[in-house]
Amino acid sequence: MIRRNIRTLALLMAIAVMLACAPTLGPAVPPTLDPLSINTSIAQTAAAAGTQTAVFAPPTLTFTPTAVATRTPTEVPSPTPTFIFILPTATVPTRTPSPRPSGSQYDCRVDSQSPANDSVFGVNADFDATWRVTNIGTSNWNGNSTDYLYTGGDKIHQQGIYDLSRSVPVSGQIDIGVDMRAPNATGTYTTTWHLRIGNTQFCPMTLRIVVQ
Repeated sequence: MIRRNIRTLALLMAIAVMLACAPTLGPAVPPTLDPLSINTSIAQTAAAAGTQTAVFAPPTLTFTPTAVATRTPTEVPSPTPTFIFILPTATVPTRTPSPRPSGSQYDCRVDSQSPANDSVFGVNADFDATWRVTNIGTSNWNGNSTDYLYTGGDKIHQQGIYDLSRSVPVSGQIDIGVDMRAPNATGTYTTTWHLRIGNTQFCPMTLRIVVQ
């Protein structure tokens, strides 16, 4: 019991000695900031940021202006007035053939002819002349009272008159044929034929040939 008390007393004394030797702790004092050190840190940070910007910033594109050719306007000459002189010319009046009277009782239209005018034949050559005609009158052509005959020009036919082969109504058409023979001398020959009903001759048909 006495030994235990001695140990306890010794422990308490040791703790007291340790507390006496420990430094006295005062109130916590915040660290003092140096303004110059803050400015220095800001300057270093700005320099570092500028260096990074210089390293990572993309290159700046520089556009070089291209010279454009300037077109000089061409001087257009002023138009020179042109004087046109119109001289009067003598006008020859054109003679217009008188139209056939419309509504004629007997009239025709020649639609075709064979041979054509100025066809060439040898001396004494036999050939047939054919006219295709249309009745454009107001009356029919009766085959029993209508004929066609030679009425002028050179006599190159073998028969001078023929009967119409059949009757032709108004607006009807018929072929009229004549046996011909070329003369025995060279030259140009013309013959004319007409249709005839009673005392009325109409429908002139003319052929011109060349004999060589």
